[in-house]
Amino acid sequence: MARSNRYRGVLQPLQVGRGSPEASVLLIYDIENDRIRTRVSEICLDFGLERIQFSAFFGRLNRNRRQELCLRVQREIGDEPARVRVVPVSEDDLKEMWVLDQYRGEAEKGGAGLPRLRVLGREGF
Repeated sequence: MARSNRYRGVLQPLQVGRGSPEASVLLIYDIENDRIRTRVSEICLDFGLERIQFSAFFGRLNRNRRQELCLRVQREIGDEPARVRVVPVSEDDLKEMWVLDQYRGEAEKGGAGLPRLRVLGREGF
């Protein structure tokens, strides 16, 4: 009889010495329940992630903290309908990231009304 994978649904641990000790992570979610959605956002903030959209967070976490984050979010969601993605982002991809920020208040103040475009360098997000 095949042995079941006890790590199903969470990050699997790597052997010591493999992988990056810390990685940039994008966490996005779609959660119907308002109370659970609020609590998941508080968990993300507790882990030091920065809110970049209403349902998206970004930050740097080591592998153990990513796994702990996934377990806490999974425990909070329970049996409620939800979609959560934790996506590691490589440093090379971050160097190529473009950010377009435009907020209604800034556009109404005048100017061209075009988004400000920032190409981020090594200093990160």
